[in-house]
Amino acid sequence: MALLEHPKFNSLEDEMVYWKDLAQQAVQDKDSVQREYEDYVNDSQQLEKEFEITIEQQERTIKELKSMNNILQTKVDNSQLKMEQTNRENSSLRSDIDIFKEEKEVLSKYIRELEQKNDDLERAQRVVAETVGAIEMSLNSALERNAILESEVDEKECLKEKLQRLADETRDLKQELHVREKEKCPDNDRLINGHAVSLNLDSNRLKAQVEPHSPLKRKINSVLHSFVCGKPET
Repeated sequence: MALLEHPKFNSLEDEMVYWKDLAQQAVQDKDSVQREYEDYVNDSQQLEKEFEITIEQQERTIKELKSMNNILQTKVDNSQLKMEQTNRENSSLRSDIDIFKEEKEVLSKYIRELEQKNDDLERAQRVVAETVGAIEMSLNSALERNAILESEVDEKECLKEKLQRLADETRDLKQELHVREKEKCPDNDRLINGHAVSLNLDSNRLKAQVEPHSPLKRKINSVLHSFVCGKPET
């Protein structure tokens, strides 16, 4: 490397300025080189990490592809086995088809015979249906008459029950009326001022004098109304 040529200086002060500037320039160049070196190191490390990641990814991809290749190879082998089995089954099916064709001819003849018998049965069925229809009409008519009779019987039974209930209520009302008559007039002879006085009271007049709006009168009207309207007494 050739030595640097230095200028000649007129004074010591100029030489000092020159060397000072040169030293500062050297320091600046050193700092610039240092920064470039550090940038280079950082970039190299970053690239190295990226290369390592890429290599790992490629290795995983290769492993996955190998695994897929093994799986596909296994599927191919299985498909070949299935194809061979299918070919054997096809051969067996062809034999079965020949047998089925023969059986079909026999069955076709049997079906024609069955169709003839079916026609005969349909004719007989139509005759039976007509007979059944006539029987159903007769049965429906009989059922209608029976329903009418049952309805009449039910009405008679209902009427009997109403009459019996009315008779029971009438008996109860008579007893209640008898009790009230006794409460109002226990006997026809009373003592007035120490003398016996005969009170000849007519029970029929007493009944007629019952107030028209008394609870007893309302009870009688309710029973009569329930009998006429066909509703039970509430």
